[in-house]
Amino acid sequence: MAYKKFLVDNPSCSRRFHLSYDDESEPVTETSAKCPFCDEVIFKAKNHPEVTVARQENLIKKAELADLLMENCSFKDNFSISPKK
Repeated sequence: MAYKKFLVDNPSCSRRFHLSYDDESEPVTETSAKCPFCDEVIFKAKNHPEVTVARQENLIKKAELADLLMENCSFKDNFSISPKK
C-alpha cells in the first residue's frame, strides 16, 4: 500500500488542499473530494482510486502555486452575528 499525495490550490479563498489516495487500490467509477468549508468540488475523476482530503492549510505564497488550481469558493459566514437593522 503506497499513498500518493497531490496538491490543489484555490487562490480565490487562499486555501491549499492536500489530497491523497492509495495507488494500489482498485479504481472506482467516479471519485471526488469537496472543500470542508463550502462543499465546492476540489477534485473529480473517473476510473481513479478513491481520493480523500488529507489536510488543508492557508495558501501563503501565491507565487508558488500547485499544478492543479480551482477558482470557485462559496463560503458563507454563518458564525458571525448579523447586524441589526
